[in-house]
Amino acid sequence: GDIGQFTKAGNLMIIDRKKDLIKLSMGEYVALSKVENVCKGSQYTQLPMVHAVSTEDHCILCLCPAIANLKQLAVSMGKGDQKLGEWCADPAIIEAVLADIVTTCKAGNLAKFEIPKKLILIEEEWTPENDMLTAVRKLKRKEILGRHAKEINGIGYPVKI
Repeated sequence: GDIGQFTKAGNLMIIDRKKDLIKLSMGEYVALSKVENVCKGSQYTQLPMVHAVSTEDHCILCLCPAIANLKQLAVSMGKGDQKLGEWCADPAIIEAVLADIVTTCKAGNLAKFEIPKKLILIEEEWTPENDMLTAVRKLKRKEILGRHAKEINGIGYPVKI
């Protein structure tokens, strides 16, 4: 599943994984881990997971937020008395976090089609104990999509598991 390219010195360099590439409806390929790595640069990111399907022209981001920074944002918006679950469902907070993600993605030189257009904030952190991560803390995409299918479908994005 690895994708490689030859360097000028003639060595093979692994640059991506085939399982990680999704072809969008406009024909462009999105490398999910590339977008996730750029999204990690946002102050609101704890654990990101990008989701894309071939019938759509954009990707979305499911995000376990950095709670301290999310709380700081909520307080600055006058919503500090609410709980994490309320912050994760609040459209104004989601919009502010998504704006920061978009800024981070633009600074990371992502193409327009690679930048997530919608965001879902996840209240429960993904861990190996709740079976959302492997023992070495890699995302279990199918399990995450299965657990959050209702939220993903709720923003008008199809879930294909």
